Amino acid sequence: MPGPRPLLPVAAALALLACAPPEAGGGPVSEAARTGPPPRLGETAAFDAALASADPDARRLEAGAADLSARAEALRARAAALQAPVVDPGVRPRLEPAGG
Repeated sequence: MPGPRPLLPVAAALALLACAPPEAGGGPVSEAARTGPPPRLGETAAFDAALASADPDARRLEAGAADLSARAEALRARAAALQAPVVDPGVRPRLEPAGG
C-alpha cells in the first residue's frame, strides 16, 4: 500500500485544477451565447404565490409551538423518571449474592 507521499502531488494537482477560472473549466461557448443578451429571469409572481400559500402553514406551526414545547418537556420529565434505579437500593445488596 503506498504511503501518503505519492498522493501529495496528485492532491496538489487536483487542488490547482479546481482553482481554474470558470472560462477555462467549462466546455466551448458558442458565439451566439458569448455575444447575446444575458438570460431573462423568470417572473417572481410564481415565487410570491408559493410563499403566500405557505404562510397559513407557517402560522399554524408557530401557533402549535407552545404545545410541542410542553409535550417535549413532559417527555423529558418521563425520560428522567426512567433513569431511576429499577431495584430499590435497599434491596439490591440482598439480591446481588443470589444472582451470582
